[in-house]
Amino acid sequence: MKFFHTPEDRNTFLNLVLKILLALAVIQILRAVIFRFFCITIQPTGPLIQILNGLDFVIVGVILILYFKPSLNDLGLKWDNIRLRSRILYIICFSLLTTLVLSQYIFEWEFHVLVFTLVFGIITPVFEELLFRGYIWGKIREFEGMINPDIVTLLTVTLLFGLWQLGYIDILIRNPVVMNNLGMVMVLKMGVGLLLGLIVGYLRLRTGKTYASIIFHGLWNIFEP
Repeated sequence: MKFFHTPEDRNTFLNLVLKILLALAVIQILRAVIFRFFCITIQPTGPLIQILNGLDFVIVGVILILYFKPSLNDLGLKWDNIRLRSRILYIICFSLLTTLVLSQYIFEWEFHVLVFTLVFGIITPVFEELLFRGYIWGKIREFEGMINPDIVTLLTVTLLFGLWQLGYIDILIRNPVVMNNLGMVMVLKMGVGLLLGLIVGYLRLRTGKTYASIIFHGLWNIFEP
């Protein structure tokens, strides 16, 4: 099956993907450095670790927005061309996601539960979806040398997202249980990332926006074992 019109198109596309992969590596390193800086200077314990984990996503996200200056359309967030029915559905689903995050605290009455679900149910999905199904999706999709741009974009972004999961090794090694099976855990995390990437990528493809992928990603993280 041919994915590109010419070998030159294929090589140009691979160069683009390599640049994106290098940029993702830099982003993960930056996130890890910020998190490490917090750990050294503050020496957090308990819920504060998760708070700082979420904060480093916010800091990196702000840096990326200031550097690349993406538009709402670049991030798949353009709102004015969405049908009213879809808008209402998105609002209801985001409200449901927020309610689920807060309910974890209401039922458990433990602050660390609220922080954990906030970081993994909202902050992380928003960051990753705007980065992958938003900005990177748009950059790959606009490449003109592809025969079937929708499929190539979906598969490429999914693969990049799976590889991205390996960058969280700095967080995983903090868990002594994980250290005993680090290789298997990393393979499993990448496999889960590929599966999730395919699902949210399909939602991005069908809707043309990142709203549905953010919502599903958030729900996935909340209910993931």
